[in-house]
Amino acid sequence: MAAGRALEITTAEHSGGVGHSPPPGPLLPPDREVVDALLDPWILLRAVRDGDGDIVDFEYMDMNRRAEEFTTGAPIRLIGRRLAERRPELRSAGLVALLADVVDTGDPLVLDEHPYPSGAGAPGRRFDVRASLVGTNVALTWRDATDRHEQHQRFELLVNNVADVVLLSRDAILEWVSPSVFALLGWTPEEVIGRLGDFLVHPGDRSELRHARAGQSMTLRIRVLRKDGGFVWCETRARTLPDPDGAGGVGAVVSLRDISKRVLVEQERDASEALYRLVAENVSDVVYTSDRSGRFTWVSPSIESELGWSADELVGRATVDLLFDLDHAAMVAARTEVFAGDGVVRIDRLRVRRRDGDQRWMTLTAHVSEGPDGVPMAVVSLRDVEEEMSERRATDTMSAANALVAVAEYEQSLLRDICQMAVEAGGYRFAWYGRRSSASTGDARVVPVASSTEFADYLDGVVVSTGGGPYGRGPTGVATRTGRTAVSSDLATDPDWSPWSERALARGFRSSAGVPVLVDGEVDGVLVLFAGEPDAFDPHSVAILEDVASTLGNGITRLRDRKELRHAFVNSIDLVAAVVESRDPYTAGHQALVAELARAIATEMGVDEHRLNGLTFAARIHDVGKIGVPIDLLCRPGQLADEEMAVVRRHATMGWEIAGHFDWPWPIANIIHEHHEHFDGTGYPQGLAGTDILLEARIIAVADTYQAVASRRPYRAALGTERAREVVESGSGTAYDPEVVTAFLRVLDAGFTFSPTDAD
Repeated sequence: MAAGRALEITTAEHSGGVGHSPPPGPLLPPDREVVDALLDPWILLRAVRDGDGDIVDFEYMDMNRRAEEFTTGAPIRLIGRRLAERRPELRSAGLVALLADVVDTGDPLVLDEHPYPSGAGAPGRRFDVRASLVGTNVALTWRDATDRHEQHQRFELLVNNVADVVLLSRDAILEWVSPSVFALLGWTPEEVIGRLGDFLVHPGDRSELRHARAGQSMTLRIRVLRKDGGFVWCETRARTLPDPDGAGGVGAVVSLRDISKRVLVEQERDASEALYRLVAENVSDVVYTSDRSGRFTWVSPSIESELGWSADELVGRATVDLLFDLDHAAMVAARTEVFAGDGVVRIDRLRVRRRDGDQRWMTLTAHVSEGPDGVPMAVVSLRDVEEEMSERRATDTMSAANALVAVAEYEQSLLRDICQMAVEAGGYRFAWYGRRSSASTGDARVVPVASSTEFADYLDGVVVSTGGGPYGRGPTGVATRTGRTAVSSDLATDPDWSPWSERALARGFRSSAGVPVLVDGEVDGVLVLFAGEPDAFDPHSVAILEDVASTLGNGITRLRDRKELRHAFVNSIDLVAAVVESRDPYTAGHQALVAELARAIATEMGVDEHRLNGLTFAARIHDVGKIGVPIDLLCRPGQLADEEMAVVRRHATMGWEIAGHFDWPWPIANIIHEHHEHFDGTGYPQGLAGTDILLEARIIAVADTYQAVASRRPYRAALGTERAREVVESGSGTAYDPEVVTAFLRVLDAGFTFSPTDAD
């Protein structure tokens, strides 16, 4: 009887009154090819009940080829026959009763090394038995475990006759170790006693030991470290108990038994089962295994439908042979990470070669497992994500662009960063930004103004025009000329790309898009993107990239508006400074020079760009309060009286009051108020000291003194830069912050000089 016919047998064909089971529920037979491919025997059984409804036997309903070989009986002679009638020893072994429990309870049957009597004086055998319900019937598989059982018996005999390693500890410190520690682990007792017991345990297993509580015993399976750096799998039996001396500590007695062989057998079995599970669960993916050198050792048949290769073509070849050149490094790094630990490694985007020479974007997931020979292997799954990639790259570029535009300070750096992030975050191969070389509407050139780093040499000598000639028919020229996005789906076959195809293909470029960026309704430039595969710019991804261009255009507009405001602001600052200095011809240009030196000192100290700008503006108007000081006091030769000096000193407070009327993005008013404070607290007008004085004010104090001493004043001639340096250096720690003075000296030693001014 054919296997398919066996699955169609109904109760009616086997009716005969009492002793036959009622009609079964609907069968759920597994796939025929999967069942026949099983290495283990597989049979499908139907329960036979007596008049009281008790299960008394089982009938054969179906079996796979392996079961036919094992039972040495053709299915035509077995289907419909009873299990215990043909194999009475199964009833004596209790298997019929156990299978009945499966039917009655629905719980699967799991028996490891179950004894099976052979009869006629022959030695019994052992089997791993598994059974579960399929509808109302029972699917039964078994595997001969006799050899393994005998191996386990011999191993247990050996272990039980070899002294275990025994350790005694108190408060986790080893106090006694049996001499057998040397034979098992290579340590001498003297090398172990007095050390923390944890040092013998593999770091990955130490947390297991910390779960034990006083008065409890435990049995664990852990890795114990050998002296030579390796480890031994040991069964650890431990009991913790209170310190017998009553000192309040905790003692423990621990025994270690080598179970390395047992673990190896289990790992081999688990690896084999895991491999079968992996194949079953990933039939739509490409699954393969590779060795430590990165060569295929097994490949799932699904590779043929996914990539066109046959499994036989790849076994023994290097896995990187299937990858695009630029992804070799990522694969090698992933393989190193896989074999370094037991975690899962993932690569989100990988270009895999099809047999026809095309490529597919795939994700890679890998982990390490023990192979059948005990040698670690990488188990890898590849999943096709080609349809997702175009949109994902455009979306990732959009996210990166939004983040860059939000924090951009300067237009040129924004363009450069957008191009670089299109490669790093978006996964494009190369990106650049080009602008028309002139305002002419004729056949002008498109000039690169920014690009990503890698393959930037592609732009060397490249000619792109905005006209309709051969150099203007590519996406860049068309987008610049028309203000609409242009795409070349395959640079290898697009005739409009011929002027640049050799240069582009040599760098792995296969498709390109030119996306215009509009500012104030006009084309400012074109964002040009290259991908490493054909057809990378579908309509949906192009729409997202146009959103990127719109965001970039808004960012450029904002930066240009900010630049104009900055110019206006600087001009206002310069105007205020000019008003102050117009009242004191002796100090003309003084504030600008102080700002120049103060910025150099702050830069040397690592002050960020935003704070540097605030410091510079504050220094340029630090004497704004002198507007309120009578001009005869500012220009009078000779020394001033104390009461006159008090009037002059009021300029710090008056400057604070004037600057406080404006909404600055920096503490300009406070910097002006504090620039005559001394580090030791002896300055004016508030008597602040140390870090209570703003850093910017401490920097301006040094720069102000140096420039003033070096220059001519109404009451004295110029003292020169050497004397000015001495004055500042001598005031370190008293008038001036020592850290600021140290940075000031480094600036001078590096060759700082003031820029020429009209006052010179």
